Amino acid sequence: MSLAVTTNSDGTRSAGYSGLASCGSVWCCPQCAAKIATRRADELSKVMRAVDEAGGSAFLLTLTMRHDRGDRLGLTKDERQRLRQLEDNRAGYEAANANRWEFDEHQAEADAIEEHTLRQRKGCWDVLSDAWARVTSGAAWKADQELFSGLLGWARVVEVTHGDNGWHVHIHALLCFGAPVSAELVAGSVGARMFARWRAALERKGFEASDEHGWDLRRVQLGDGDLADYFTKIAHEVTGSHRKEGRRAGGRTPMQLLADAVDTYEQSALARWWEWEQASEGRRQLTWSAGSRNLRKLTGLGAEATDEDI
Repeated sequence: MSLAVTTNSDGTRSAGYSGLASCGSVWCCPQCAAKIATRRADELSKVMRAVDEAGGSAFLLTLTMRHDRGDRLGLTKDERQRLRQLEDNRAGYEAANANRWEFDEHQAEADAIEEHTLRQRKGCWDVLSDAWARVTSGAAWKADQELFSGLLGWARVVEVTHGDNGWHVHIHALLCFGAPVSAELVAGSVGARMFARWRAALERKGFEASDEHGWDLRRVQLGDGDLADYFTKIAHEVTGSHRKEGRRAGGRTPMQLLADAVDTYEQSALARWWEWEQASEGRRQLTWSAGSRNLRKLTGLGAEATDEDI
């Protein structure tokens, strides 16, 4: 690393660092997380303006799950990759068996045992990802997308905090429709059915979601609690994560957990931070709908930049 001083064309001088590398981690680096959140807020603001100009309406859907101190956060990046490989292997074994092709039965049995073991190690973040995939698939979801002049698209954010009851993992999803419609109408139809699929998917994995606290849907406008506003708040929270008054009622954000671990070196805080580092690696914070309901294409944003690029 070095400090470079340059002379500008107007005679002034500027100083800057060279030889520094950015990690691009939206989950574990306060410096990078703030920069990424600022970019995401700007992109989502453009989406909200485009939806408004198109005469549409936007809604923020929050989906949560019940959790306790004993719940694991999630598989590591290597474990997730290995599980996907084992799932592909199983599909290959099943195809070979159906076609009466030769395959290594002993290896197939060993892979099945390893796959079962990894599935048993899944945490609440893994279950959340599986449940969201169920929410946005199937005949009911296909029909819901045709309502209210059609779903323009969605953007989904995963948020995680840690409190007295352990890890709290939940989803904020921006749903944009082509027609101006009330929150009551959307909640009573699309929202209720999305929550029903969400709860059913969680129950299949041994988790729960309550009718009263498991979901919320409300109409939003630019700057009124929408995802752009959410990312702006993230940027401020990250840069101010060392301040004790910044604690949320629902628990500590990961950056606040990091600040506590650095300040106190308390064993449980360090353990939680290490668990966070391992489980968050390689996961996406913001996910966009694709295909014919691509909000980025509607807005003219173009291809999404990766966290590392930002």
